[in-house]
Amino acid sequence: MREFLNLTVSGLVTGSIYSIMAAGLILTYTTSGIFNLAHGAIAFATAYVFYQLHTGLGMDPIPAAMISVFVFAPLLGLLLDRIMLRRLAGAPLYARLVGTIGLLIALPNLMMWLGETVGRNVFGLGLADNSAVREGTPVPGIGPFPATLFEPFPGIVLGSGQLAVFVAAAVCALALWVVIRRTRLGLRMRAVVDRESLAGLRGVNAGRASAIAWILTMVLAGLGGVLLAPLFSLQESVFTLVVLGSLAAVVLGGFRSIPIGFVGGLVMGVLQNWIAGYSDRLLPEAISSLSGLKAAVPFLLTLILLLFFGRDRSRRGGTVAEEAPPADHRAGLSPLRRRLPWAIWTLILLAYTMHWIPVGGLQASVYTQTWIAQGLAMAVIFLSFVVVTGLGGMVSLAQASFVTLGGFAAGWALSREWSFLGAAALAVVVSVVVGMAVALPLARLGGIGLALGTLAIALVASLVVFPLPRIGNGDGGWAITGPTWDVPVLNQINDLMAPGAQPFFDGSRLVEQVLLFLGFFGLITAGLHGFRRSASGRAVLAVRSSEVAAAAAGVRVERTKVLVFGLAAAIAGLGGVLLGLFSFEVSNATAPPMASLFWLALVVLFGVRRPGGALLAGLACAGGGALFHAVAGIGSSGSAVNVLLDSPYLLPILTGLGAVQLAQEPDGILSLVGNGKLARRRAKAAALTPPAPARAGHRVGALTVVAGDGPGPAALSVEEVRAGYGGIEVLHGVGLRLDGGTITALLGPNGAGKSTLCAVAAGLLTPTQGRVLLDGVAVSERPTYLRARDGLMLVPEARGIFPGLSVEENLRVMLADPAGVEAAYERFPILGERRKQVAGLLSGGEQQMLSLAPALVEPPRVLIADEPTLGLSQLVGALVLEAIVELGGKGTAVLLVEEHAHNALRVADRIACMTRGTVVWFGDSTETDVDHLAGVYLAAAT
Repeated sequence: MREFLNLTVSGLVTGSIYSIMAAGLILTYTTSGIFNLAHGAIAFATAYVFYQLHTGLGMDPIPAAMISVFVFAPLLGLLLDRIMLRRLAGAPLYARLVGTIGLLIALPNLMMWLGETVGRNVFGLGLADNSAVREGTPVPGIGPFPATLFEPFPGIVLGSGQLAVFVAAAVCALALWVVIRRTRLGLRMRAVVDRESLAGLRGVNAGRASAIAWILTMVLAGLGGVLLAPLFSLQESVFTLVVLGSLAAVVLGGFRSIPIGFVGGLVMGVLQNWIAGYSDRLLPEAISSLSGLKAAVPFLLTLILLLFFGRDRSRRGGTVAEEAPPADHRAGLSPLRRRLPWAIWTLILLAYTMHWIPVGGLQASVYTQTWIAQGLAMAVIFLSFVVVTGLGGMVSLAQASFVTLGGFAAGWALSREWSFLGAAALAVVVSVVVGMAVALPLARLGGIGLALGTLAIALVASLVVFPLPRIGNGDGGWAITGPTWDVPVLNQINDLMAPGAQPFFDGSRLVEQVLLFLGFFGLITAGLHGFRRSASGRAVLAVRSSEVAAAAAGVRVERTKVLVFGLAAAIAGLGGVLLGLFSFEVSNATAPPMASLFWLALVVLFGVRRPGGALLAGLACAGGGALFHAVAGIGSSGSAVNVLLDSPYLLPILTGLGAVQLAQEPDGILSLVGNGKLARRRAKAAALTPPAPARAGHRVGALTVVAGDGPGPAALSVEEVRAGYGGIEVLHGVGLRLDGGTITALLGPNGAGKSTLCAVAAGLLTPTQGRVLLDGVAVSERPTYLRARDGLMLVPEARGIFPGLSVEENLRVMLADPAGVEAAYERFPILGERRKQVAGLLSGGEQQMLSLAPALVEPPRVLIADEPTLGLSQLVGALVLEAIVELGGKGTAVLLVEEHAHNALRVADRIACMTRGTVVWFGDSTETDVDHLAGVYLAAAT
């Protein structure tokens, strides 16, 4: 019994740490939409600041903790929110994950570089060195050091640090739950996550909500870091593993529930301790004797819970692609111009490596040949990310495991006298089979669940599977011997390319490895281009763009995802063979699971959508250290420049800070540079192209129709507005005036520019010319949320609701007074009956009622309703139009975008007709009818 209690109590302490970390991860995800894999790095950074203040500078522990947790951590959150994280919230999933991976890599190294290299070695500030980090020695915490021991029950001993962790976890969980679920601030933060654009239309400042969320997250991470360091050690890897260990609690909480996540963390800690304590007695010896099983328990639990609770069950649909394709900066270039730069640089690389030019400075040294060969092997591995992420739009954090698996399969085959090509083929087959087996259950999880599932599998494989003697061949791993080929044609090519006479191809020599690796890279790249143009490739692109649309078109979505996973695993497995050939062996340490995170960040930094990004990333991965070492050699030995640049922390810092670049261009440096060139080409072409002459019967330029006129300032006025998307103008000098208490119907065919005009008026789209006035005051420069607070309300075409919030929470976003919420229920009793229901599950009519209810309770100055009856039955549509008429009677200026002319003529006071981005007719509804409007459209179309 005493053993059981000891295991349970110590498990609760471990579980409390998991709970703190899980609460921070859930808070970040629910309020910003970003799953923060750098949570452990933030905890380490705060703990490191505390360590330097307390141990390095001798500050008392309580003030040091207060400064670290409540000053440094919030300021770090504000800084990161401003420069990167806020803009990452709208980026693709892989860019969001890689942004936090970049922080995971950069932040710990940045803190240690500033502390030891800059503060201690350069400026001599008396800070502590990083020996505690490197050696994992115990460090003091807030409480007494060594810790005070307590015995709450006979035989149960707890330290003061352990009690502090448990109390802090409980307090943090309660406080966070209150903030997120019981305050208006928390409601607004969740609204931003659910639909950020709509949150702005409802007066919510998304930037402020994001900043507050990150401040709270940083404080939570910092508190956990300061409490965690004395219990374990001040090592960044420990903090990261603790955060990863808490993933099971996050999954159990559905990525959203802090209370469930907190309880789940406690349960996971206790369960982990029970398994560690009783596995030898309860499990078969074949299982209990597995090396690393006890350490892998949190990741096994994460995987199991993901399979049961991690599937994306959100309602999916829509009329646009889920991820807009990037602009092709090579548009307009011939195939030759697209490929010629890469061909030239490849020849330059070969000339330099192979010593084609008999000039010493233009010939690579053996050291340079070494990292070039390694970089090309890494480039082949990185092509797997081009497939799974760049082409398939999925995030796999298990690619390092496929590298190891492929190397092991080839090593096993070579040990049995297989040929090198046969061993490489076996590696590809094994990797494909395992990759597809992994993808079968995980492909259904979607987004973040898929990424975390592959990471959990990678960690379990590294801890449990790969150490098995039959698989990993012990600590030394499997030997990969270089091929020796004596083939006439190959010999001639090799003799021509490589320096000196080459009687045969020897795969153990660096120059032959460069040729071999570059050849494999070229073949795979050519195959990927062919695959992209094939029917299967088009299916993959369709699934990436919109799974719902792809399924409706007959594409088997899950099978397509499995295919992509298998192809990516095959490339990674082949890359593992090449990497093993370079290093002559493959072991469990060749490609550790956390390497996948660094690799993905590096490939995305250079461009994950194209093979060229993989090539540059591979060379940077292998040669980055050599580059900084060479730059550091500019300064004399021991100089400040030499010390700063020759630090081992600098390369990870710069690589990780590439996440900042993702906030500007999620498709990498190649796309960033290419889009700049494309913009210059378009500007040059526009300057040389004369304006097109006006066609007969079609007016170009200023309007000839005045859309509304009257004395005094209008409730809303749009003056000579030009606007569009991606350089294509949609509105051509549109003007419109709305007066209070009137309903103006905006009619026009699809593509006329009606929704674009609504977006400009609400602030969702910035016009290139013209201005928007609200009650005579120019608001063109005011953000969307301030226009909403000024009294402009837009009900968008896709329903103005937050589908992830309940009906009552939707109303509370705009109606701060509980009496207003009750008034909304009185106006629409059906909403009162559904007040606790998730709004996304309401019928179309009920959703539109929910959109209009706040306006009926607190009438805005201007209401813009973009096709409010679209998709509704005639009866429900009549109820919606009745509510709009009621608003007009309360003095609101209404702009009604309506597809049915009969409805518009029945309820509107004025009619405006648009076509081709211009208003072609405006007048009172009594002055027109359906036949007249049809004639207007036909006349404008000629």
